[in-house]
Amino acid sequence: KLFLANIHRSVNCKMRTGCLSFLCYLLITSYCIAQSAKPDTTFLSSAKEYQAALYNQFIRGQARLYNGSEYRDFYSKNDEHPYFGVDDWSFGDILYDEEIYKNIPLFYDIYRDKVITEHLLNGAKLELISEKVQRFSFSGHTFVRLQKNETKVISDGFYDRLYDGHTKVYCRREKQLQQKIESNDIIARFEERTRIFILTKGTYFPVKKKGSVLDVMGDKKQELKSFLKKNKIKYKDDREKAIVRLAEYYDSLNK
Repeated sequence: KLFLANIHRSVNCKMRTGCLSFLCYLLITSYCIAQSAKPDTTFLSSAKEYQAALYNQFIRGQARLYNGSEYRDFYSKNDEHPYFGVDDWSFGDILYDEEIYKNIPLFYDIYRDKVITEHLLNGAKLELISEKVQRFSFSGHTFVRLQKNETKVISDGFYDRLYDGHTKVYCRREKQLQQKIESNDIIARFEERTRIFILTKGTYFPVKKKGSVLDVMGDKKQELKSFLKKNKIKYKDDREKAIVRLAEYYDSLNK
């Protein structure tokens, strides 16, 4: 019981579902052993050793994920934060160092372009090694790591994959830090910006205005214009959604 109590105290309350399920399994097996076993010291000692071995084996299975460095948190007096989405843990999946980890707590710092997770045991924020992060997803978004090519249109980093068809659409999400002094306090403000890229025929194209998108898909330009008009898609209202719709339709025309 003391062994299990120590485990329970060491595990952070935000531990992902898989770990909680495993600990519940240990508790259940401990209860079953206590109900069916003879109360001799040798048996209880063996049972504890067996449970400890199971727990350690589980931790070793996750060890490759928890080999980053401690993350330096950003503190602001006006609730500004460098993260994508909300300033709180979001649970998602990550492909890290060729291993998939599901339902783990994640932050994506788009100011530093770093993926953050929570250590399984002590609750510390860990900055994962970017080169080992192949993709991660949370809150309905999937980010993939791209590398700059010869044309240097894109830079190394994580991109929100908006559309993954024959044509692909990626969005680079960034925050730029602006600071000013007010009443002897440094006030931070993050200005968010997005850049969208279309990958077609092996080449990345940066796009912004509607015309630049239509130019990339120039061989079907008139059809795409008619598609926007027929479906009453207003490019300025939701640029990302409009580009995705155009890419989808463009792929359908090229089947």
